Amino acid sequence: MDKIVDFYNQLAKNYDADRFENSYGRFIDKQERIILTRFIDKNKMIVDLACGTGRLLDFATIGIDASNEMIEIAKKKFPGKTLLLSDAESLPLEKNSVDTVFSFHFFMHLSEEKIIRILNECSRVLKKNGQVIFDIPSRKRRKLFRYNAENWHGAQSFTKAEIKSLHPDFVYKKMAGIVFLPIHRFPKFLRKFFTKLDLFVGNIFFKEYASYLIVVLEKK
Repeated sequence: MDKIVDFYNQLAKNYDADRFENSYGRFIDKQERIILTRFIDKNKMIVDLACGTGRLLDFATIGIDASNEMIEIAKKKFPGKTLLLSDAESLPLEKNSVDTVFSFHFFMHLSEEKIIRILNECSRVLKKNGQVIFDIPSRKRRKLFRYNAENWHGAQSFTKAEIKSLHPDFVYKKMAGIVFLPIHRFPKFLRKFFTKLDLFVGNIFFKEYASYLIVVLEKK
């Protein structure tokens, strides 16, 4: 985990510009915001876990990250938010105090064992019927295109069936797919026009073959 924190500490200063101030990054950001708007109620107690520089903090009550550099940038962008420096396995939150925990671009970097430990902690802080929302690369998509990760970065992936049996405290509720189309191969000026089409195609029976799955689990 330390190597992941070190990696993002080094990236923090230029993270927003490098990842989300280009046409592909803006496409991903828009897709994720559309899905979050559908899946969460902003009026409840919501935690953005691994909030980074705060890209999605307008959906959350509290932001938590293990990278001090990322948190410092998030504080400047959202001075009114509660932002906490913490490892995801030991959240500085009371038991049964949170309605929703969402976490984007985080679980994909972790081992299954680490994800389960984090879900243990999410279960502790969530109220009954509280939600965990996270994104994860589709294992079926990766098998189809014979993709193999070279290191820890984005190496994790799951099938729908694996997600359903991931943790005994949670039941699978729903899932959305994004980036079904190979949008990174389209000319940049065209990408913004494919948002609705990508969401439609990625959320019918082709859902598991989208690049990324956005999953909702509910605490029993």
